[in-house]
Order: sequence, then structure tokens, then C-alpha cells
Amino acid sequence: MSTATRGAYAKSHAKRALIARAAYEIVLEVGHRALTTSAVAERAGISERTMQYHLPTRDDLLVAALRHADSVVPDALDHPEAMERVELWEMPMLLTRRDLARPQLLSLRNAIGAHADEPDHPAHAYQREHDERAVAMLAMAIENRQRKGSAHPDLEPVETARQLLAVWAGLERQWMVNPCFDLAAVVGSAFRSLTGQPAMEARQALLAVVGQL
Repeated sequence: MSTATRGAYAKSHAKRALIARAAYEIVLEVGHRALTTSAVAERAGISERTMQYHLPTRDDLLVAALRHADSVVPDALDHPEAMERVELWEMPMLLTRRDLARPQLLSLRNAIGAHADEPDHPAHAYQREHDERAVAMLAMAIENRQRKGSAHPDLEPVETARQLLAVWAGLERQWMVNPCFDLAAVVGSAFRSLTGQPAMEARQALLAVVGQL
């Protein structure tokens, strides 16, 4: 790659980052439904034509806002060492409480997720990347906890990770429609149940009793 090409790429990347940050800020201020392309261009300090060259549609802007959010507040699923410092069921509780402090982004993530099954929609690549990363990290966390004895040994890590993510997303959607329950607590409880942690705790308690006989 030539120096000129690298320079052009860097400038394009910087411009896209500027636009993404502007879209992210507007989503936090007024929510994704009120976001307009003109408002994003004005916040970014560029023309709409220039903005549309980098991010052509409103949906591109919304997905860019989510990607920026992920970079500003990195997902704990990207950091195995952080996940190891808490119980597996505590991790989704912490992330859910973080997301509830930014309800505009939670609403956007659920709205964008409705289009993730459309291959030509910008949400498709974003959601696929997010899910693949989350499944891989959760599966690793399950395997680690199986070795420590806090997750059931019969679990298939990848399959269980997919189930956990599905339950998590489903509970979020229920809460968005009717926030009549403690979302973080219910998500944590679901993780405990699906990883067999109560059974493993009971087993460890029984072994401790037997060891004292």
C-alpha cells in the first residue's frame, strides 16, 4: 500500500469516527428516533454530502453510533481477565445495569437488532460480529468455570453460550415493552440456572459435609 493510499485511508477512517461520535452523542441526547442526518452532519461540522459519502444512510449512522458506544465503553466480554474476577452470573448483571444507565442505547440496540437478519442491512454485519465475539468469550468463561467446578461439567460451552445470549436478548426485549421486573437480577438468575451453578454449589456443599465425617 502506497503512502498516499495509507494517508487517504487514515483520513477516511478519522472522518467516519468523527461522524460516528456525533451520531452517538445525538442518540444519547434525544434518542435514535429523533436522530436526523442533518443534525449529525451539523454536529460533525461537515456537509451532508460529505457525510453520506462515508456513511450513506441513516441506518449506517445508527450502527456507527453503536460501534462508537462499544469503543467508548468496551464490552466486558472483550476482556477475559475482567470476566474471571466475577461469577459468571454477575457479569451480565453488571453489564445490564451499565446499559440501563444509557437507556437510549439499549433502545437503539433493540431497534437495530430487528433488522439484523437482513443481509444488506448495516445491522447484519454489526450483530454478527457482536454475537460471534460474545459466544466465543462466554464459551471460554464456561470452560474456565467447569475446570473450577462452578459450572456443570456436562455443559457444551458453545451451545450454552448461545442459549445464554438468546435468553439475555429476550429478557431485554420483554423489559423494553414492560419494565415491571428487575432486568439485571432476572438475567443473572437465568445465567445461574443455565450454567447449573446451583447444582454445583449443592454438590460442593455436600462434599464439604462428607469431608468432615
